[in-house]
Amino acid sequence: MKHLIALGTLALTIAACSPDKKVENADISDKPVIQEIFTSSETLNGTPLKYPAGQPELRLYRVEIPAGGKIPLHTHPAPMMVYVQGVESASLLNTRLKPDGSEVKTVFKPGEAFVEGANEPHFVENTGNEPTIVWVTVASAVGMPTTEFSE
Repeated sequence: MKHLIALGTLALTIAACSPDKKVENADISDKPVIQEIFTSSETLNGTPLKYPAGQPELRLYRVEIPAGGKIPLHTHPAPMMVYVQGVESASLLNTRLKPDGSEVKTVFKPGEAFVEGANEPHFVENTGNEPTIVWVTVASAVGMPTTEFSE
C-alpha cells in the first residue's frame, strides 16, 4: 500500500511540475484498483496442485527471516502460496531437493510469488543483509499441521 501511495504521489508531483500538463479532478479516481499478483495451478516442481482431504481451512502467516537466517529442511502436507513482501524486504533463496538428491535453487525477489507443493522437501534462506518478509497462504484442512521438519 505504501508503494502505491508513493507511486501516486510521484505521478502527481511530476504532472504538477510539468508546464504542459494540469492535474484535473477528473484525473483522480476514487475507484479501487485490483491487480492480480500471481496465479498458478502447479508447484515449483511442476506438480499439479492437490488439496488435502478433510474440512478445508485457509491460513495466512507472516514470516520474517533475519539476515543470514534459514528455515531448515521441511515439507508441507498442503500446498501454499508464498509472496515475498514487495517493500522493506530482502530476497528469499528457496532450495528444493529432487528425488534423485539433486538441489534446485531459486531466488525470489521482493514482489515475487510462488507455490510450494505438498510433500516437496525444501529449505529457505535469507542470504541478504536485511530481513526477508514473506506472506504465506496455506490451503489446508482442520487439524493438519502446516510444516513438518526433516532435521
